[in-house]
Amino acid sequence: MYINTFQYKPEHIDCKLCDKYAAGKGCTADSCPWLAERIEAGVVGYEEAILETFPRNIHLDAKLHLAIRRFSGSLFLTAAHRQRMDGLKARRGKRSRRDTPTYFAAMYLLTVNRELYERTRGCFLPQGLQFEYANVSGISPHNYTLLSAARDIYSDSTKVSASDLARTDVVDTLAFSLIVNALLIARYGCAVLEIGERSRT
Repeated sequence: MYINTFQYKPEHIDCKLCDKYAAGKGCTADSCPWLAERIEAGVVGYEEAILETFPRNIHLDAKLHLAIRRFSGSLFLTAAHRQRMDGLKARRGKRSRRDTPTYFAAMYLLTVNRELYERTRGCFLPQGLQFEYANVSGISPHNYTLLSAARDIYSDSTKVSASDLARTDVVDTLAFSLIVNALLIARYGCAVLEIGERSRT
């Protein structure tokens, strides 16, 4: 069995090597066709990742720009959030069939705070996530929003619609930023978690 261990580095994805790059004009593409590889190489900032990933939407744009302004230099909400997710990943080990980007996107949301993690830790089974084991009795609206988003992303990330994310009566500002981050993970994998700058030139 052959295991691909190749990892993109900055020199592999120089924009001048792309067929969409024109001398004197720069990039001629409407959107970057190599964004996933550039994220893996560590040359994409948070702003570019957001704006290249989500379609323009008059209702969504303002919230996306607010999420960009609020970016603290890490997709993790706190150091404890990172520790919970890293610890859970270590305890669960590696399973190629289970360890999909959507699995880690859901894990990211379910480890955001201790209360939500305690309510959902029973959902993490060796073969994947079983959301029926979540304890939702008395759960806060904020945590229920994150739990619902995690379930929808894990089952089918297309269920999380831009119109729902844009509604403040459905998704509060903090939950919106966290769900956007989870959708980035679902699309590009855990390499997104290493983004540490708002923008890159």
